[in-house]
Amino acid sequence: MILSTEVFHYDPDITGVSCAGRFTLGTRLSELEGMINSMLEKGARKLVLDLTNVDFVDSAGLGIIMRIYGEMAELGGQFRIAGPHEQVRRLFDITRTSAILPVDPDLITSVQKLQDTKAATQG
Repeated sequence: MILSTEVFHYDPDITGVSCAGRFTLGTRLSELEGMINSMLEKGARKLVLDLTNVDFVDSAGLGIIMRIYGEMAELGGQFRIAGPHEQVRRLFDITRTSAILPVDPDLITSVQKLQDTKAATQG
């Protein structure tokens, strides 16, 4: 299944990118990377990558995820991954990126954690 994406805004400052299909090398993955880079240039600093409907991630996909994580950290932003399936979690474990990447079981949890960081910095 080809990669498809949809962008959501959960809070004025939380952006979600919901993906479906295969997160693999190809034009769609490059388009996703360009879209996220554009969001970062426009000021997005809290981003959730929803992988709930992604059934496979290859090394190119993992590279994009790590690049997004690195850029968000460099910009002082926050990045979370929501709902990865078993294959994706296994990839994170094998590559030891699970120790670095903030992964949540579902989208609601990711959004709540980003909202909680906002409340903590204001309180």
